[in-house]
Amino acid sequence: QWLGRRSGGAPARCGFRRSAGHAYEQRHQARPRAGYRRLARSADIGTPAPALSWWLWGLLAFAVVVALSLAVTAPDDVTLGIAEHQAAGTAARVDAIQAQWHAGGVRPLAVFAMFGDLVFIGIYGAGSWIAGRSFMRMGGTVRTIGAVVAAAALVFVLTDYTETLLQLAQLLRDAGSDQLAGIAATARPVKVAAWVVTFLGVIAAWLIRRFAAPTA
Repeated sequence: QWLGRRSGGAPARCGFRRSAGHAYEQRHQARPRAGYRRLARSADIGTPAPALSWWLWGLLAFAVVVALSLAVTAPDDVTLGIAEHQAAGTAARVDAIQAQWHAGGVRPLAVFAMFGDLVFIGIYGAGSWIAGRSFMRMGGTVRTIGAVVAAAALVFVLTDYTETLLQLAQLLRDAGSDQLAGIAATARPVKVAAWVVTFLGVIAAWLIRRFAAPTA
């Protein structure tokens, strides 16, 4: 009987241990695996993230430059601003614009705005290049858009620096130049097109990466 009770009690204790272990396993296996899969998809684990910080800082610098440019034409007697100076094309037109700035007392502000433009070009151009290159590490359409953005960033930096430096040279010496004004006016539409490509390209690549349906 003693042996019988001993042998009969052992299975009960073993059964208790199996029951506790089984409950422990159940608690850990009951985690929401579907939630983990959704989290993994939303976090895009394994896919490099786009580098947009400098591009966003460039947009902030752009807003500052736009505000400075608008301030140049704030006085009632100043009707010609930075944009008109960029598109002047001739020495006579440049001289007329700069004479109006002198009369309106906004020449120092115009000089400051152009120096600010140089800072903006560097930040936004570098940011667009970095963003484009980061998209190029991804696949499919996003990779193609990234290459276009990176190429457009180089064009933007080259043309906008050319335009702004030639503007600044004429403003600082208070004299227009047919050659410099002509080159600046020629570079302007190319610069604008390159900026549009970088701006819309970064947004398009981000949206495609963010909302495209995950592949099976």
